[in-house]
Amino acid sequence: MAVFEHRLRVRFQHTDPAGIVFFANILVYCHEAYEEFLRASGMPLEEFIGKREHSLPLGHAEATFKRPFRAGQLVTVRLAVGRIGDRSFRIEYDLFGQGGEHLATAATVHVCIESASGRSSEIPPQLRALLEKYSTPA
Repeated sequence: MAVFEHRLRVRFQHTDPAGIVFFANILVYCHEAYEEFLRASGMPLEEFIGKREHSLPLGHAEATFKRPFRAGQLVTVRLAVGRIGDRSFRIEYDLFGQGGEHLATAATVHVCIESASGRSSEIPPQLRALLEKYSTPA
């Protein structure tokens, strides 16, 4: 199983008054990793926005905190592909601090839809091949 890694720094504006990352920003970090994953694979997300036959909106998102994230901290987001269905796929994320501490887990489920009709559709072959390269064993 291949894992895609993306590093980022926690920004002050992402924290709450206690100096800890506001919970919704965990999903911002995951989405940033997802965008970089697609870009590094030759399929930038912008191409799915009004330029391709298909789009990939979220159908579900979840996150679990394990330790606090603080401003200035370097974070590594590890992305792997979970279940791949005919019309949707699950991306799983593990977020780690500089010292290897496990900060959070998250997952998103993306649904493939035809851009013109808005109806669900099968995952395009090129995208499916990419997803399978990073999928976790069943």
